[in-house]
Amino acid sequence: SSSSSSSSSSSSSSSSIALFQLIYTCRSCFDTIERQHHYLRQYAASSFIRSYGSFSSSSSSSSSSTTTSTTSEKSLKKKTKKVKKTETIKATEELKTLMDMKKPGKWYPLARTMEREIILHVGPTNSGKTHAAMERLKKSSSGVYCSPLRLLAWEISETLNKYGTKCDLVTGQELKRVEDAAHVACTVEMVDVNKVVDCAVIDEIHLIGDDFRGYAFTRALLGTPALEVHLCGDTSCVELIDKICKDTGDKLRIRNYERLSPLNVANEVFSRKRLEQNVEKGDCFVAFSRKAVYALKSEIERRVPLRACVIYGGLPPEARSRQAELFNKPNSGYDLLIASDAIGMGLNLNIRRIIFNELTKFDGVEVRQLTSPEVKQIAGRAGRYKMSYYDKGGGVVTTMDDGLLSGGRKDANDAKDVIKSEVSGLQFIQNQLDAPVKNLKTAGLAPTFEQILEYCAKVDGANLEDALRALSADAKVPKYYKMRKSDEVIRLAKFLANLGMEIEDHYTFSISPTSVDCPHSMKTLMNFASAFLNEGHVSVKLIPKSINKRERKSRADVQTRMNQRRVSILANLEEQHRAYDLYLWFARRLSAQFPEYNLAEALRIMCAHSIDAELQKLTTTGTGETRGRKKSSKKKENSSPLQIEELDRKILRSAINRVNEERKNLRVIKEKSSID
Repeated sequence: SSSSSSSSSSSSSSSSIALFQLIYTCRSCFDTIERQHHYLRQYAASSFIRSYGSFSSSSSSSSSSTTTSTTSEKSLKKKTKKVKKTETIKATEELKTLMDMKKPGKWYPLARTMEREIILHVGPTNSGKTHAAMERLKKSSSGVYCSPLRLLAWEISETLNKYGTKCDLVTGQELKRVEDAAHVACTVEMVDVNKVVDCAVIDEIHLIGDDFRGYAFTRALLGTPALEVHLCGDTSCVELIDKICKDTGDKLRIRNYERLSPLNVANEVFSRKRLEQNVEKGDCFVAFSRKAVYALKSEIERRVPLRACVIYGGLPPEARSRQAELFNKPNSGYDLLIASDAIGMGLNLNIRRIIFNELTKFDGVEVRQLTSPEVKQIAGRAGRYKMSYYDKGGGVVTTMDDGLLSGGRKDANDAKDVIKSEVSGLQFIQNQLDAPVKNLKTAGLAPTFEQILEYCAKVDGANLEDALRALSADAKVPKYYKMRKSDEVIRLAKFLANLGMEIEDHYTFSISPTSVDCPHSMKTLMNFASAFLNEGHVSVKLIPKSINKRERKSRADVQTRMNQRRVSILANLEEQHRAYDLYLWFARRLSAQFPEYNLAEALRIMCAHSIDAELQKLTTTGTGETRGRKKSSKKKENSSPLQIEELDRKILRSAINRVNEERKNLRVIKEKSSID
């Protein structure tokens, strides 16, 4: 037992040692594990903290980032608003600057660098004011004549060249160069404000106050770089020109003129019932519509054995010039003239007596009485200085029958009822001739294309129409200026808005001489615009044909029906002529896209001569009673016109041959380009 106990105690002791060792080992392991666990806890904690930190930072970052982003968004919005506000203020200031047109003289720096002398020639019609200015132009080393009409520019160009002063012709549709020419005759819109000349003449300067074309006269006055600028007009523009010259610093001299031949109002009216007894050679009957002009021609030629020329605004310049030539020529067989107010400017006519068929006109809005300037301008054509009737008592003016039409009605066709007025027709004419001149208050202005472009750049989404409306309505100008009425230009801009044109092309098409009230003219413009955009090449062939309106059945005699048909043909020819003119206008500005200039010009000339030929066929002379006229006289009157008609037929045939030649040349050019 003792051995067992001793062995048990030894075994127990060894067990205890083993256990201790185990425990020690385990303890040290435990400590190691504990230490490692401690480290792990620390690591886990730090990892947790890191991961929590990143979570919390991402969470707090998400909350703080939300807060920060909200704050930054707010600050960004504030900054954006501030920037936008600054930009808006800047844009507003820039727009204000753009709209400030109080110094239009500064638009023409070349003219402002010169010491110009402005000589203003003022007086009534037939007073010699334009003649005096032209004499100075002839003697100048270089010069420019600015005309209100193409026809007048032609006449001056021809006159100067015949005199020996070489002169170019520049209009919206034409450019005729003369070798070594130092002078230019142009329409007022075409004056070159970058070419210095010795002398300039601006005719009919009182049109500076016109609502539609006044801007062109203002531009010529402010911008023409000439040492001497001669202005010709009536006394209504004196105060206005004086204000403009004070603003530009130009020296102004005024020369006054009186009428060179007397102008008398007749003692009695011209009776329509007694037309056969009253009508005389050199008479000019004035009506205010194309229809009324042709109706008068038909009636007069049916009742008396005299032939009448016609002049009205719708006629091409060539035809008007030819009709004036026939009327002025003593033995042409054309002794009467039926005209509209188109005779008021640009034509020297050998008129003995002006007979107003009516004393009212439709002005596009209403039927109204003639104004004093209109009566003076038209009546003043009678008894022109150094013409046949100058030394036979001067000119006479009267009215047909004694009545005035009431103004204020909207439709020109309603203007048929003669009403009794407080004054007679003759007294009305006398009052208008004696009326004091009303001074012009404002000169016209128009925005330049550069200003339109700048407006579109500064205003988001603004197009040509917006720019035109804004610049016309909101521009700040001096009290003695006004912005041009741009209604027709705006209508054309709107009409072409959806075609996708570049603004420069859109502007060019919108200012083209297109009649917005003429369907044929508008169709022609649309054909041109479509080909311009889609093909880059516009042909004369795109001009649509004019279609004769169906004529109502008439019980009139054969001659009258023939004349009615010819009037319809004339209307179609006039439409075609306007279309050729439009093509030429574009060809002068966009020559690469409108390359058929020569053919269009040949067609226009042919069309003008065709109109001339139709006008000569349009007669009823000799088909009715001659009442008091001798038959021998009738034969004498009709012999000369036959020779003239034959001459004009030759001219027309020559024009047709030229058209054929130009068509042939065009085919050759196309064949060569296709081969290349």
